[in-house]
Amino acid sequence: MKLRVMIVLLAFALLPLASSSIFIEPLKNVYNYGDQISVDTVIVPSTTTASHYIVDLKCGTTISYNIFNNFLQAQSGIEKPVVVVTELLNPLLENLTDPCYLRASFGGELVNSNTFTLSKVLNLESELEFDSLNPGNTFRISGNSITKSGVPVNGFVELFIPSLNLYKSSIITDGEFNLTIYLPLNAKSGEHDYKLEVHNTDYNSKKINFGSNAGKFTIGQILKEVKINVNEENAKPESDFIFRVDAIDQAGDIILKEVSLTINQPKGIPFIKKVIKSGEDQKISFMLSDLPGYWSIETDVEGIKNRKLFYLAEVNRLQSSLIDDTLIITNIGNALYNGPIEISVGDIVEIRQIKLGPGQTEKLSISAPDGEYKIAIVDKEGEAKELGSAFLTGNAVKVTNFKEDFIYTFTSPLIWWLGVALLVLVVILVQVKIRIQKMPRPSPAPSPTTQSDNVFKPSKIEFTPNTRSNIDSKTTSSKKFDMSWLNNKPKPIVSAPASVPFSTAPKVNPVNLFGVENHGIRERAAAIALYVTSNSPAVLNTMNRALSLAQENGAKVYVDGDYKIVLFSPRLTRNQDNERSAVNVARRMQAIFLEHMSMSSEGNFGLGVSDGEIISEIEGGKFHFTSTGNLISYAKRLAHASNAKLLISDSIRRKLISTVKAEKSPYQGVWEVTKVIDYSPSKDFIKRFSDRNK
Repeated sequence: MKLRVMIVLLAFALLPLASSSIFIEPLKNVYNYGDQISVDTVIVPSTTTASHYIVDLKCGTTISYNIFNNFLQAQSGIEKPVVVVTELLNPLLENLTDPCYLRASFGGELVNSNTFTLSKVLNLESELEFDSLNPGNTFRISGNSITKSGVPVNGFVELFIPSLNLYKSSIITDGEFNLTIYLPLNAKSGEHDYKLEVHNTDYNSKKINFGSNAGKFTIGQILKEVKINVNEENAKPESDFIFRVDAIDQAGDIILKEVSLTINQPKGIPFIKKVIKSGEDQKISFMLSDLPGYWSIETDVEGIKNRKLFYLAEVNRLQSSLIDDTLIITNIGNALYNGPIEISVGDIVEIRQIKLGPGQTEKLSISAPDGEYKIAIVDKEGEAKELGSAFLTGNAVKVTNFKEDFIYTFTSPLIWWLGVALLVLVVILVQVKIRIQKMPRPSPAPSPTTQSDNVFKPSKIEFTPNTRSNIDSKTTSSKKFDMSWLNNKPKPIVSAPASVPFSTAPKVNPVNLFGVENHGIRERAAAIALYVTSNSPAVLNTMNRALSLAQENGAKVYVDGDYKIVLFSPRLTRNQDNERSAVNVARRMQAIFLEHMSMSSEGNFGLGVSDGEIISEIEGGKFHFTSTGNLISYAKRLAHASNAKLLISDSIRRKLISTVKAEKSPYQGVWEVTKVIDYSPSKDFIKRFSDRNK
């Protein structure tokens, strides 16, 4: 203040006496709207004066308003300092672009200050801590802001990230600010723009000055999931099965990655192993000979794995050809063909029951009254095929196989009569020959030369029984028929042991895929019923994962309406303790569904386990069973009532009381599994998911 007065007095001393007696301190070139102006003025009248001291703010040619008006009395030649203070908040100044100045008047004297401009701009500088971040990181930015007139801002700062729909605000104190904002885990990868805005306000919280700047930062792409997408859930031989493996980042966008792919046949036999690109359609062409059943697609992308099951359908298809009067039928499908076929011989249709495994062939002989006939065949699927024409012989239209021809030949009365006639003829011929050999031979007449004493006399041949038999055998061996087979009697059938009721001779049954004889047996089994209320792709994928656990443990999976039935029997699993296996598998299936429900609200499920007796049978390599009690229906009722719990029957609870902890449910005779004491490798698996879903 003293320095300002000294400057004013010095200026006054240097001016001539005729100059103005009012002096105004020089103003800054720029002021911000809302700034406070405090200016020193000095009045030095040449004569003692008493008058109003008036100071006006003038801008351009139109704006003028008074900012100071006070009655003063000043002595001649004595300095009168006056401080003029005002705030630039008049609404008239809001959008002003013309320069302004102060005009002071006292006792008829007028003095103008230097001009200045009004601004609403705030200068802003900022610094980003990191320009490359990952989802879940913290975005930090700091900076400072001053007015155009050079005053540190006390106001507010705002951060906008439109592409992520993020916003954060903070306070600026003495021109300094710091902002921190959390990036979501699902933040979209790539480059993002951000914008900073600063402002200050008047006493009514109205924004009066503004400033802004902008910048960019990058969010990295993180692999979060691997999805296997298929066009159809079931595949068919002789058609293309198309699927795609998608690598998904944190925002659900597709990433281009190398994928380790394995396609497995049923029973886990590898079919294809290769490396593919994610996001590209893959095609598998199945042949008719490929094994039907549940196949699996297994993928691995940077340690993130996925598995999906699909079903290769069974195809029954016959290939037929005609060679002369022989019809050759081959099963070229991938499953057992067991059903009728229609064979058209001219206008007559013969029905034959055919049972052929994959790759097996049967030959049929066709006979008909002499003539040429058109031959056609229709299988059980209704597919017709004309095989051409053949010249046939016979008494009637007939279609037989080799076995039937053989039996017919040797059971025909005509053949038997011919055989008997032949046998009688042979016996007669043998008897005639024997009699001829027994007849005496006449001696030859002596010739004239035989009258001498040295006449030659043939020696007499003595026929002993051995000699005659040898001669007979030599003379008849080339003409005899060997009829010894008529004397071969069939071997007697050995009676079955007394311990086997209703049994004749023991017979050898064909061995099926499981190595078990093909007849029904009674055995104790356990069943899991799975009830799912949604058919969305995500739920179906979870269900496939759960059912694959059952198949890996040797169980069979059946579809019963809205239920999936998983059957454990000794014949399937080679294990008598199937109740324990069923509860362990059901517990793991429950963990998989609970994990799904923790991430998605769609769908609910139920699990029930019961046990009972079944009669099982394996026919043509396929397992069949009949429940003798309420094994399946009781498991379904438990699943329907469970509501994401695992319910078991009282009989299973009593059998596994040492390893399964269960609580009494509201339903009579039903228990809820709370803990399974399991020392198998799946122990950690179950515990991890149970803890997660508590």
